[in-house]
Amino acid sequence: MSVASEASKVNLDFLVNDLGLRQVSNTTLFRKGKFFVISPSVQNKSNTFELGESIMKKFDSETDDGYLLVRIKDKFLMAKLQPFQRKIMDPSTQKTTKSKPAFWKFIVIDSIVPRIENSENRDLQYNIQAPTNRQLVSFFNKA
Repeated sequence: MSVASEASKVNLDFLVNDLGLRQVSNTTLFRKGKFFVISPSVQNKSNTFELGESIMKKFDSETDDGYLLVRIKDKFLMAKLQPFQRKIMDPSTQKTTKSKPAFWKFIVIDSIVPRIENSENRDLQYNIQAPTNRQLVSFFNKA
């Protein structure tokens, strides 16, 4: 198995077994009831991840409780999806390649107050929470 595909599986067991999320096909999309969770893995030296327009089109803010749950090394960073989308996912910063449909690329700034920056416009920033695993279990398993 390639290093990239191994990296994408980091903390996957925690999402499925501890949080009870169900992975949709072989994507970064997970669901559980009304929860709509996009969980990219950041396991590279540049601390980057991508969100595809095709995944974002599946998010319905009227019916879904959407979250971005970034897996970075041995921890998670979390944000409500709709405010994140409004603030940092500017259509003018979308990228495309011959082999990939439209997507946004982001950089995780892992500091005391972690944030995510849009790689095409670093002025587009979003402060993000760093919950503990226990807090995530409690949140996603509340009745």
